[in-house]
Amino acid sequence: MYMKKNLKYYLFAALGLALYSCASTIPYSDAAHQAWADKQWHNIRLDQGRQLYATNCSGCHSLHAPAKHTQEEWLKLFDEMAGKAHMAPADSVSVLAYLVTYSRDNGLN
Repeated sequence: MYMKKNLKYYLFAALGLALYSCASTIPYSDAAHQAWADKQWHNIRLDQGRQLYATNCSGCHSLHAPAKHTQEEWLKLFDEMAGKAHMAPADSVSVLAYLVTYSRDNGLN
């Protein structure tokens, strides 16, 4: 019984570390990117979009760095994946805004 209990803790620790390592490869929001996003959308918080991206998308696959794709590519990829993630519409907008803001072709990276 003691071994099973320890095994659970080790598995939870490994899962937490894996999620943290995936989330640490995607950029945190900064003032320049937030200002760019404010011009594109109203009331979007990039830090919230980042957190939603890390939480909702890492359950099925490893997270892709936003700069890996262009804005157009993110729109297409997100359209394909949004239904699978079962996110609320407002959350989907936040994630997409985050990805587009940090995309390869936004001129800020």
